[in-house]
Amino acid sequence: MVCVEKEKWIVIGETLKKARESLGLTLEQLSEKTAIPVWKLRLIEEGQFDRVDAPFYVRHYIRLCAEQLGLDPDQLIGTEDLTRESAEAKPKKSSFSEKVNLLMLAMCLLAAILFFYSVVRFFSVLGQPGAKLVNTGNQPILLDGKPVVPGESVLLKVGNRYEVKNNKDGCAVFSANRQWLIRVENFEVILWER
Repeated sequence: MVCVEKEKWIVIGETLKKARESLGLTLEQLSEKTAIPVWKLRLIEEGQFDRVDAPFYVRHYIRLCAEQLGLDPDQLIGTEDLTRESAEAKPKKSSFSEKVNLLMLAMCLLAAILFFYSVVRFFSVLGQPGAKLVNTGNQPILLDGKPVVPGESVLLKVGNRYEVKNNKDGCAVFSANRQWLIRVENFEVILWER
């Protein structure tokens, strides 16, 4: 098939050369009319298209030369070859690169879903009702220096540090669905479970 193409290239080049010589034009004169460098015209006439330029440009050069020399460019090049060459010129993606692209898309989609879930979870934790400390003992306790009498409850905020004094009988911490009995002096509210 390569030999057939090279023979066709030589025939096209010889046809252009004969037409140019029959009109009495030199390569320099044809170069001035078509704005194609002389060296490219010489290679085209010799049938060495692969050394001239990309196939798209070579076809364009042949069209310009054929029009200047009074030849039919479509008949000279052949429409079936144009479609075949343009199909060959398109790079085909390998199935591997398509799989890689699909994998990258899936990973990006998964990352977006995880990010969205994290944001929703973060704001739902912030919006949940806070925990409260209830003095379950028989004596008053001090929470950050303020007295909390037995049975009284105080709302606790996430992220705050609290100091409890006189906590001899213990006190309870209630969140949305849990209760903890604590006997501590200092604690920090990090996160309450639902």
